[in-house]
Formats: sequence, structure tokens, C-alpha cells
Amino acid sequence: MSDDTKKVQGANETEPTATSATTPMWLVGLLFVLFFGAAWTFDHRSGWFNKKVYPPYSSEDVVKHYQPPAEDLPPEYIRGKKLYEVCAACHQPNGLGSASVGAPPLADSEWVLAPGPNRIIRIALDGLSGPLKVKGQQYGSGVMTGFRPAFSDQQVADVLTYIRMSREWKHNASKVKPEQVKAVRDATADRSSNWTEAELLKVPEN
Repeated sequence: MSDDTKKVQGANETEPTATSATTPMWLVGLLFVLFFGAAWTFDHRSGWFNKKVYPPYSSEDVVKHYQPPAEDLPPEYIRGKKLYEVCAACHQPNGLGSASVGAPPLADSEWVLAPGPNRIIRIALDGLSGPLKVKGQQYGSGVMTGFRPAFSDQQVADVLTYIRMSREWKHNASKVKPEQVKAVRDATADRSSNWTEAELLKVPEN
């Protein structure tokens, strides 16, 4: 290509210039739909970052609606179950006791499920030293410390209520009232030793 031809082509070319163009309406609409969809999803599906809300639920109220119904348990039973953690160290969480430490079972125990709590209140307050026969088996190596100074009347009543009514152990004995515990506490105020089986058998169950 000759120099003259290059000059002619260069003369015909124009300098590039910046121009403006309107955004296509379809793109605006698409962005709006995407934004609206994201906002709707966040509003209806995120639970507003509540850690108690999880997919596919959208709010804490919806989550609660689908939860199994709470057990209808009396408050003293619930408190007693918590207190039983102290007893479980020897009697075990399942109430089956431990032969190695001489702790008799509480589950299905005739001492626990007696018609009244007179004897078991005494055991809780001042403890027990063996031997003791439960469900035909002899337990005698362990010594239980009483909770007279540590537990209030209400606390003793609560833990005994849990033990006598334990749903885990299929118990259905009556509740223990703090007034019952107080009556025994006052009647045995001079007690300074553990109870024995022979002594307890002389105490009326009711």
C-alpha cells in the first residue's frame, strides 16, 4: 500500500468519542425481580438470623408449632429431677443403684413406693447404714449421708417427689409435701445418727 493511499484512509477515519446509552428496560426489570426475590427470601426464610430457626422453618413461632408437646410435669418434679443429680452419683441416673458402693436401687424399690413417705423422708434427712434389703437382695456395704443440714424442706420434698413419681422408672406414687418433711424434721430434731433398717421398720409408712 502506497503512502498516498494510507494518507487518504487516515483522513477518512474519525477520532473515537464517548457516548451515553440508556440501560435497557428489560435489564432494569430483571434486576428488580432478582432484588425483590432475594428480599422476600430473606424476610420469609432466614428467621432474621435467629439461631433457633432452621430450614425449612421461617420463624421461631413456626419452629415451636412443630415441636413435640412439652411434658405436663409439676414444678416440684422438675426441680427434684435436677436435685437428683446429687443422688445419682451412688444410685445411678437410672435408679438401679450400685452394688460396688452398696447403694440399693431406687427404681421399683418398696421403700420408695411405700404408701406414704414417712420412712424415705427419714432416710433423706439423716441417711442410712446397712444392711438393707431391697427387692429381696441385701445391701449392706454402703453408708448414706443425710441431707438434713444441706437441703430445705422444699428441696427434700422435691427430690423425693421426683423419685416416687419418676416417669423414667414408671413410678406413680404420691407427691411428697414440704409440710410432711417439716413434720418429720421437727419430730427427729435430736437425731444424730443414720437410720437402720430395723429402726425404719418400726416407723409407720404413712
